[in-house]
Amino acid sequence: MYETVIVGGGAAGISCALSAAAEGANVLLLEKTNELGGTVKKALIHTIGGLFDDQGEFLNTGIPMELAQRSGDACSYTQKRRIGKTWVLNVNPSTYADVIMDWIKSRSNIEVRYAATVTATSVDAGRIEQIRVAHNGSTTEIYPHALVDTTGNASIVRQVDTGLVEDGAAMGGFIVQLRGLAHGALQFPKGAGILMRIRKAVDNGELPPECSTVWLDTGVYPDEAYAKFSVSQEDCDEVHMGLAGQQLLAFLRTLLGFSDAFISKCGAPCSRDAGRIKGEYCLTERDILSGTRFPDAACRASWPIEHWHPKTGISLEYLPPGHDYDIPLRSLQVAGFSNLWAAGKCLSAEPRAQASARVAGTCWAMGEAVGKHITG
Repeated sequence: MYETVIVGGGAAGISCALSAAAEGANVLLLEKTNELGGTVKKALIHTIGGLFDDQGEFLNTGIPMELAQRSGDACSYTQKRRIGKTWVLNVNPSTYADVIMDWIKSRSNIEVRYAATVTATSVDAGRIEQIRVAHNGSTTEIYPHALVDTTGNASIVRQVDTGLVEDGAAMGGFIVQLRGLAHGALQFPKGAGILMRIRKAVDNGELPPECSTVWLDTGVYPDEAYAKFSVSQEDCDEVHMGLAGQQLLAFLRTLLGFSDAFISKCGAPCSRDAGRIKGEYCLTERDILSGTRFPDAACRASWPIEHWHPKTGISLEYLPPGHDYDIPLRSLQVAGFSNLWAAGKCLSAEPRAQASARVAGTCWAMGEAVGKHITG
């Protein structure tokens, strides 16, 4: 019997598995694709937010801190970096995935099944009694002590009851990894000037509308940059955005410092809010702004309210200096269920509260808290 079954191999899922395994539980981690890493790996997220407060100190110890340490040991280019009023961990997405794989393999009581899906759930008196898992052409019946949805879109909770999930409302993201840049090609104020030229090219019809919100960020390596697009969920498909990336590259190669640039990788389209569970408690924007403390605190968080509204675009509200807030365990427990949990982007929260709590570093902290709680 598996004490803990976790569905989704992203930040929250990995952390939850490691945490539960450290408590001695037999853990089954189900991943629908053929690799671990979630949004960070697949979408090419190279700046992990939510690990640090506004002074660059760790918000949460334990697994999030160990992630940073392991990532730094794996690649000397991994480093803490300041962006605006926040601090992030700059990390190569491939290095991140390698670190995760080695970490998971080091825990003998974690079994990972790839290309695995939950096809059915059985509920009795507010408890998940059984799940059916399809894997390698066969179906297995599993009776979990606890079931944790870390899919990012609450797909397991939807399967149990669609009424337990609020639909998401945020712009989608698409990232292109560029290499071959000249040293300092985006060094201030060059980067700001390049963005102005991109916006003007969109206005003149030289670049597609998808480039109107693109942001160019320095990468982990000296010759690297990341082009970050934000578009509607309807337009955020791989073929469509890949073409926009090619058009942007062609334009950039006419600029100083970009003549040898090329696309190294295109990330998978990602959703910033693909649905939020209805939990035992709904984290509110007021909780965030007032720095609410909860007796059942799962972790601390302090990322700005970075809301990518589908109609009005981005609004960024920094929290006051030295400010942080708690995410309660009740926001990670599905309402009315004793052993059904959700950690990560699909926590129970208002849209603008989710816009702060959804970042990867906070997802690592949420996953660890759930893993400890359900096995404690």
